[in-house]
Amino acid sequence: MGIRTEEVAYGFGQMGSIFTDTTDPIFPPKGKVIVAFTCLADTTFATTGGLRAEFGKQDSGSLVKHICGDDTTTLIAHATANARQTSSTSGSSTTLTLSGANPDIKVGMIIESTDTDIPGSINTVGFPLYNQNPTTVAAYDGATTVTMSAAHNVSSQTVYFFSEGVDNAQGFGGDTVDVSNTFPKGVTIYGRWTRMDLASGSGIAYLGI
Repeated sequence: MGIRTEEVAYGFGQMGSIFTDTTDPIFPPKGKVIVAFTCLADTTFATTGGLRAEFGKQDSGSLVKHICGDDTTTLIAHATANARQTSSTSGSSTTLTLSGANPDIKVGMIIESTDTDIPGSINTVGFPLYNQNPTTVAAYDGATTVTMSAAHNVSSQTVYFFSEGVDNAQGFGGDTVDVSNTFPKGVTIYGRWTRMDLASGSGIAYLGI
């Protein structure tokens, strides 16, 4: 007797599949995503929009919580957070002054700066969520003052705030797939994509929820 489960549906494509052997973009139906792609020939994906990852829930700053490989420069790895705000300090200080109130900022969040003013920031090796002693929000008055766990000299710039919990942790490393990367015939890749553009080859995209 057959059993209707998500495991079966994912494994056997019972939510549907899409065949493609052209460079036209493919999109899943509303409410679904592409969860796997099997290459029927050696396949490359377009540099722009080739593998567009599903975006996570947005915060009030319109950032996404999940890293995605995409052609949009503002959504590159590490440019994501649970909250962001233009901020600065007056010299080296634990007092971080925000440009405005941000209800998404919570005590305990990990703080990083756009440049290297806060060690282990976006442009340096050692992403804050993986630092053993990152700078965090010690207190927030709900308005424009954040007390940091360590003193820093922060010039006026966008500062990012990350939840420490595993559900919101940011991965890092890896590269965006582009047309120079060839996936051999017979290979299946897995993920959660809302668009695929082939540059060459053919394959079957499997749908999930």
